[in-house]
Amino acid sequence: MQQTAANDLITYFPTCPTADEIPTLMPSPFSNIPHPLAQQACLMLQEKLSGDQHGLRDFSQHGKMFGVLVVRDSAGRIGFLSAFSGMISGQWQLPGFVPQLFELAEHANYLYAGNDQLAELTAQLQRVETSKQRSDLMQQISQLQQQRDLALTELKQQHRDAKAGRKQQRLALQELTGLSDSERQRQMATLALASQHHKREFTNASLQWQEKLQLLLQQLDQVERHIQEIKERRAEKSRQLHKILFATYQLHSFSGEQQPITHFFDAMPPAGAGDCAGPKLIHYARKHRLQPLALGEFWWGASPSTGVRHHAHYYPACRGKCRPILPFMLDGLGVEPEPDHAQEIDLSEPAVVYEDESLLVVNKPSGLLSAPGKQVKDCVYNRLLQRYPENPELRLVHRLDMATSGLLLVAKNLKANKFLQRQFIQRDVEKRYEAILTRRLSPDQLEGEINLPLCVDLYDTPRQMVCFESGKAAKTCWRVLNHEGETTRIWFYPQTGRTHQLRVHASHKDGLNAAIVGDALYGQAGERLMLHAQRLCFTHPVSRERLEFELPAPF
Repeated sequence: MQQTAANDLITYFPTCPTADEIPTLMPSPFSNIPHPLAQQACLMLQEKLSGDQHGLRDFSQHGKMFGVLVVRDSAGRIGFLSAFSGMISGQWQLPGFVPQLFELAEHANYLYAGNDQLAELTAQLQRVETSKQRSDLMQQISQLQQQRDLALTELKQQHRDAKAGRKQQRLALQELTGLSDSERQRQMATLALASQHHKREFTNASLQWQEKLQLLLQQLDQVERHIQEIKERRAEKSRQLHKILFATYQLHSFSGEQQPITHFFDAMPPAGAGDCAGPKLIHYARKHRLQPLALGEFWWGASPSTGVRHHAHYYPACRGKCRPILPFMLDGLGVEPEPDHAQEIDLSEPAVVYEDESLLVVNKPSGLLSAPGKQVKDCVYNRLLQRYPENPELRLVHRLDMATSGLLLVAKNLKANKFLQRQFIQRDVEKRYEAILTRRLSPDQLEGEINLPLCVDLYDTPRQMVCFESGKAAKTCWRVLNHEGETTRIWFYPQTGRTHQLRVHASHKDGLNAAIVGDALYGQAGERLMLHAQRLCFTHPVSRERLEFELPAPF
């Protein structure tokens, strides 16, 4: 891969691309599949990474997103630039890759000064949190609480024993003959006074213990308030530092405009905004008067622990960090519009599998939304509303992803919807999905269970990610049907109903580590997503009969 003396960051193709191989408009950076010329550049960069000429790092332990930008230089020659997302081994700049889009020295000055202040606050916080005063107070409070609980338990037992004795005395007084009524009443009153005394004794003892505890709790509360104040000062200092650092990110468009990166986000930009490979490449190309032709990004190395990324797979520019800024940076160039993934679905769809006065079971085709989205209104729900105007209370009981086909349950009225939804909430509905995986599972992977909590990836919606801290529990059981060449046909039994649950559990490295065929989000795009809701079993809201439906997969 010969480098040019005029710009040693451009790698030129071994054979100059023909005019037919060069795109007339730059493809959208949000396309799932890069332009063939960008793919060729990606393969050349991957060859370089495989050789690891510079000892970048061990990607088998920590993967990284890389990108290429096919460009035309001032002499009309075609080559490509290379970049990586964020840093590698603590370095922003490495030989052969375009630099970050901010001035490193200015950025470093702010960062070092800010980090020193944050480090001091962190050290101060650690001193207070681990102080002897706090430790002693917590120990004293714990010991006092144990003493209180023991003392009050013993006192309560004494009172129980005394109460049992009084009960026996009352029974004896009632059975005792030869005792005047006045004397019997006097002794009964004495027993009642003893009962009241014990209640006051327990209340007073509780108050005395609480007063002792309160003195220590007040002292500990002062320490905890000090800790909270330090945390708030540190958080504010961190926000100020991010604001200063982002001020060094000045974005330029090919039409000649300039804006700070903060202009494109309603609040503070997310961490890492502007540091992805795409913005780096486009910034460098504009600065050095190179014409961008096609962008391609791929993941290299071990999959991350949270999101789903596979070695050497292509990915579009992320939506959380890049979607707000790339259209501005590319303004002034001829760029294809962002791909519209909506499909033309015959108006006769969805086909009805079963119908009665209370409900519908339909076969949702792949490519049709279950419910209307922000921009796309054509969906199963709206089509059924038009088809059944006499049922204005019609509701979808559950949903399927747009790319997923299969059995979908619809209630014709609110009462039926409530009854059916309760079954989903209580997990009384039996669901089975059929899918084809991109990898042949091993002989010891014939069946099993996956438990990986999920939440939305805020920086790249609608993608979901695994998160053990804030994710919602997600459980999937599975069983292999057969192997078809290098693929696996499988049944999924979701025990929960999280967004993209089966797709993430299939593709994540801690799941099956095998994406579903045709999964553009978590694997590789194809003709369609090979995922089908094949079986649905539930209790009828009126007859209480158990209904079971099966629909063969169309693949």
